[in-house]
Amino acid sequence: MITIKDVAREAQVSIATVSRVLNAYPHVRPEVRERVQKAIAELGYSPNRLASSFRTQQSRVVGVFLRQQRTPFSSALAYAIESAIFEAGYRALLCSTNGDPDREETYVESMIELRAEGVVIRPTGSAARTARHVARLREAGISIVFADMKPPMTQVSAVVCDNYSGGYEGMRHLLSLGHRKIGIIAGSRAQAGGAKGNGNVGSERMRGIMRAAQDLAYGVELVFSGPFDEATLEEGARQAEYIFDRYPDATALFGTTDVLAIGAMQTAHRRGMAVPGEISILGYDGIMESGITFPSLSTVRQPIHEMGTLAAQTLLHHIRNPQASAQQIVLENSVLVRHSTGPIPAAG
Repeated sequence: MITIKDVAREAQVSIATVSRVLNAYPHVRPEVRERVQKAIAELGYSPNRLASSFRTQQSRVVGVFLRQQRTPFSSALAYAIESAIFEAGYRALLCSTNGDPDREETYVESMIELRAEGVVIRPTGSAARTARHVARLREAGISIVFADMKPPMTQVSAVVCDNYSGGYEGMRHLLSLGHRKIGIIAGSRAQAGGAKGNGNVGSERMRGIMRAAQDLAYGVELVFSGPFDEATLEEGARQAEYIFDRYPDATALFGTTDVLAIGAMQTAHRRGMAVPGEISILGYDGIMESGITFPSLSTVRQPIHEMGTLAAQTLLHHIRNPQASAQQIVLENSVLVRHSTGPIPAAG
């Protein structure tokens, strides 16, 4: 492969001089510029797109920072963002932060080095660190949009779903079926922040759940899973065991993600419990997999594709209109009633 070094050797100039010619710097003598251009033509050298971006300031590259991409929710969100970015003539670089501020910072520096034009961020858990990362990107002239979750920054656009109302409406559904002792499978951070809410997705869902239990019925008892960090099938199964062992009279489970709820359903099947005859199970997210469980999972459905598409479109708007005001877009969820929830089991 012909490199810039080969061109410099052929034209008998420095690599820096070749770079100046490629980037259309004016202070290059005409005879030197001609010699470099001749060497480029004879060698068939093709400058890479990154070099071209240095000249035009348009890399057509967008970063997408998600916590991870291995969960069904994250995969669906990433697909929606990437598809909208691609259709607009840009290219998306998908970056998994794993909720680690240091890893997010590394990707921030990479985006600056690559002269990315914008970044969609699903922030890490550290609002202070994310604020510093946002400031760093903005200093570099990189547009930013938050997706799924946002720290308290009104000066940055965000596209999120209303997790508080989702938790509230999910609980309304279970209470309307007569359930009064309900197991909640939620991670440690969600449970810790549920009383006040802290902007975290899980905490907002918990806050809605707890408020609905207070508002909508008398004698409601919520019982909670043990501590855990990652919402996995295995954790959902394990936490359902935890609740069934300690609270055998619970008549419903509400998993704060579909993955947790599906794991809980596996435990119910393994124990020979009829769903929903003995235990109703409700999930949250509306991932594709929730429709192919047996029985099909009732869930609080998020408009995942719409959220990703709008996040991408909002980012593109800011790239094309750098002075545009920030937008705060909040999408509504809906309860999708399937076959895993039903009326409270008859006594006896």
